[in-house]
Amino acid sequence: MNDVLLPLFDLVTTIAMLLIFIRFMLQFAGIDARDPIAMPAYKATGVVDVFSRIFPTVAQGRISIAAIVLMFLIRLIDISGKSALAHHGMAPIQLFFMGSLSLILDFLRMCRYLVIGSIIVSWIVVLTNSMHPILGLIMRLAEPILAPFRRITPNLGMLDLSPMVAFFAFYLIELFVSKLAVNIMPMLG
Repeated sequence: MNDVLLPLFDLVTTIAMLLIFIRFMLQFAGIDARDPIAMPAYKATGVVDVFSRIFPTVAQGRISIAAIVLMFLIRLIDISGKSALAHHGMAPIQLFFMGSLSLILDFLRMCRYLVIGSIIVSWIVVLTNSMHPILGLIMRLAEPILAPFRRITPNLGMLDLSPMVAFFAFYLIELFVSKLAVNIMPMLG
């Protein structure tokens, strides 16, 4: 029975995490809820609006603390649910740190995937010489991630190095956090 429940549980929590991450990035990119392409994502993640009554947004409404808290709760549910399905116990402090570190790793990984998506979309736009609204949405979602890297990379005209620099920066940070997690988790028990 657990052989069926574990992958199903993992799928549900992964989809929930992805939806809340998309909602976080929509707000972070400043994409309005009335945008026809973004509207389904805002509607599917209405629970963020409920949580935003408790946890305010910061940075002129661009950073949703409610979405971050929801992603953390989903990660905690995921870890504790998998632990329960595998019949393993977990101490609360271990669950908290494991949830925090895995949330950071998931967030960095999703940002890296968004950067890869923006690279692919830019190639599609150049090769087809057309822009579908969903492709434009991906580019707009990746822009707040890439903007700080554009300020530090040299301007080479048509060649934009910021996605590659961002990808490697996120990858290196992800490696650092995972090494940190490997060293900290044994100390927690």
